[in-house]
Amino acid sequence: MIKDLEMKDFISHKDTRLEFGKGITIFVGHNGAGKSSVIDAITFALFAEHMRRTNKNLVRRGSGTGSAMVRMRFSLNSKEFQATRSVSAAGSASFSQLELVSEGGKSVSKKLAGGERRQFGESMSVEVAKVLGLDYKKLQVAAVVQQGELARIVEAQPKEFKELLNGLIGIDRLDLAFATMKDVISGFRLRLKSEIAPDRGGYTDEDLPRVKSQISEAEKKLAESERLAGEYLDEKVRQDKMLQEIDREIEAMEPLREKAAEVQAKEKRLVRYIAEKRDQVGAELARMERVVREARGALALLERKEEACMRLQMVKYELEEVQKQIEVKERQAGKLRGFVECASKIKIVDGRCPVCNSVVVSKINEMFDGEHIQSDIRKIENDKSALQAERISLKKEEQKLTEEAKAIAGAESFLSANSIKTVDDVVRIESELGPKKKAILRLPKSVASVGSDPLQLAIDEVSRSFADEIVSLRALTRSFSMARYTAAKDDRWNTVQKLQSISSKLGAYQNAVQELKQAIDSDRKSLQELEHASEIVRMLERIRSTVYNRDGSVGMSLRSWALAVISRKASEYAALFNIGISRIELTEKAREIAITCYGKNGEVDMDSLSGGEKVAVALALRLGIAQMMGSNKLDFVILDEPTTHLDDERRKALVKIISEAFREGSGPLSQMIIITHDAEIFEDSEVDAVFRFTMTTEGSRVVQE
Repeated sequence: MIKDLEMKDFISHKDTRLEFGKGITIFVGHNGAGKSSVIDAITFALFAEHMRRTNKNLVRRGSGTGSAMVRMRFSLNSKEFQATRSVSAAGSASFSQLELVSEGGKSVSKKLAGGERRQFGESMSVEVAKVLGLDYKKLQVAAVVQQGELARIVEAQPKEFKELLNGLIGIDRLDLAFATMKDVISGFRLRLKSEIAPDRGGYTDEDLPRVKSQISEAEKKLAESERLAGEYLDEKVRQDKMLQEIDREIEAMEPLREKAAEVQAKEKRLVRYIAEKRDQVGAELARMERVVREARGALALLERKEEACMRLQMVKYELEEVQKQIEVKERQAGKLRGFVECASKIKIVDGRCPVCNSVVVSKINEMFDGEHIQSDIRKIENDKSALQAERISLKKEEQKLTEEAKAIAGAESFLSANSIKTVDDVVRIESELGPKKKAILRLPKSVASVGSDPLQLAIDEVSRSFADEIVSLRALTRSFSMARYTAAKDDRWNTVQKLQSISSKLGAYQNAVQELKQAIDSDRKSLQELEHASEIVRMLERIRSTVYNRDGSVGMSLRSWALAVISRKASEYAALFNIGISRIELTEKAREIAITCYGKNGEVDMDSLSGGEKVAVALALRLGIAQMMGSNKLDFVILDEPTTHLDDERRKALVKIISEAFREGSGPLSQMIIITHDAEIFEDSEVDAVFRFTMTTEGSRVVQE
């Protein structure tokens, strides 16, 4: 039941507050006075829905706040709620909140919902629909009848009427239970999945065929794995015996192989020694030949040492003298250039002195004659050029003598390093070359291997010792075959590789056998549990399909009851209208509910009814629905201009029906709100409250009469 409604700057209402009680409430006033705005306020407060096209039209023109606000208090059973919404001048929602104000007479003030962010699971409209058991569209059909919409209930599609009825009688709750039962089954299966074989991803009753198939497949794999594991075990035993035989053969050949390796090492050392010896003698011979070749030239250079030093000193002295003469010539030339500058300033022009302008009859002194001075400068420059040419020549000679001095110093160092002082020392070295040349001729030119006779390489005591050891070791290893030893090693490596591969596969199959046995045992245990769980799920599915299905026995029983109540009460109300209809019958078909009217001559074609007759039938149905819903949550009906299209007689019948329905508070609903400009038809009727609406310059004005 609606308790009160507050509107601020909402459509035409500046600041209006209406309090509602039980029974019939009448809104009267001229068109445009703000009566129908109350319906928009109620639906906007509950669901943010209205009939004004856009939210911008909700804000009163000239509003000082720039926004509109609606606050509605309503009660259901023992609970009282408050719904508040506001909207800005731009049409965007600025505030919305559903609050539980009290419960059982005790103050609660608990916020239930706010906002319309459905993507985040926040929606005040959804929460209101849960509280009322109706969404906006169902509320429009069941409780809020807009102007000209009274006949909508008989003009609606049969399928839509069935959906409406389902919502009104709570079949939607069966749908919720039906969906919830599905969630229960899903939750049960989810629990099964977490408890039955969680290490294998979990099983549910839906996995029964898969688990049976897994057991069958695992048993086949187990038999195959056991067979292959036996074959690989036999092969491993055979390869182990073969490896033992090869190891015994290698063990017998190992001492001879070590001696053979020692022979090879000795042969390599002998070959290396012979090569090193030849290189050593050859290097010494080459060094001595180079010393002899260079020593004679060095002795010849050393003979010129004193002369070269003396000549170098003389050239350096001459260079110093020439440099001094050049500097003298540069000073002389600079002095004369100064005289040239002075001579240019005292030059006689037109026979007069440049200082006193007197006539000069004598000749000027040569010291201040510019041409004479220039001649002397040219002579000095020529002398200077000749001196510079001489300096260049001396520099070249100095460089040549310096290089010769360096060569002499190098020759001295070379001779000193090789202990050579005279030609006799060179002759002595030459005499030593002969024996060394003969010694190198005795050495082999190239030695790649020792060969069959190591003693041929015995050129000294060291090489002879190597050769004797090689001959002795060869005699000891004559029966050893390196090829056979290598082949035995290869056979052993191949056998070891085969054994590793066989052992790996054997281990894999043995592990597979163990894992398959464990999996089969686990799956058999899971199968027993799943078979029991499957029986429980089948029972839950039967309950869901028979009890909670909207077309099941419970749903059909509820609809049959509701259709019987609505049909009976609608028929009673229709008879009062005196429109020739004595009975209205609602019948359920597969996916729809049909409305059939009967008169004294039988069934009446709905298309043959006039507009007023359809309104009467619709009103009778709505009041029948109200009677049926008397024990449900919805306990109010709003009629906007319900007498439209009705003649005087039927208007009076409408008033009689309404008065009868609410006589002594025994009506099916707590409230009925009627919006009309035809208030005189209720003058002799039982009306609990009348609100008169008038339009003023500041908006709608409401006065309770």
